Amino acid sequence: MASSLPPAQLAPPHPAHPAGAVRREGFELPAHTSSVSQARAHVGGQLRRWGFPEDLGHTAQLVISEFVTNAVLHTDSGRIGCSLHLDGERLRIEVSDEGAEHCAPQPRSATPDEVNGRGLQLVGALAERWGVTVGGARCGRVVWAELGTC
Repeated sequence: MASSLPPAQLAPPHPAHPAGAVRREGFELPAHTSSVSQARAHVGGQLRRWGFPEDLGHTAQLVISEFVTNAVLHTDSGRIGCSLHLDGERLRIEVSDEGAEHCAPQPRSATPDEVNGRGLQLVGALAERWGVTVGGARCGRVVWAELGTC
């Protein structure tokens, strides 16, 4: 017997994973502007495969988009690392770069006429927490954000 509900309504509203399950996904991209859309697509696809609702996918895509854009525009990286880490009810998004500058990105106040400069403020509004780890094995930095999955 066929269901009369559209496929989107048949999907579970929350991730189908055992409590406490840990999932990880990582990928690298060249530090080019075209990588921003690739990162967005990869994150959206992975979260769909893990069974997350579309609204969480959109938020995660916005966050990764901002982080990858900043790594491309504001570092001298050749490659950018991206990772997703699901642990319980929290999704952690990380973007690492190879930038030689060891300073943490800071939100800034853009004037009404400026096109850019609001991305990290937006991340701060959407994420439960976010931050930057400078240095480490790859040099550069890791910018991360944590999103609630419920």
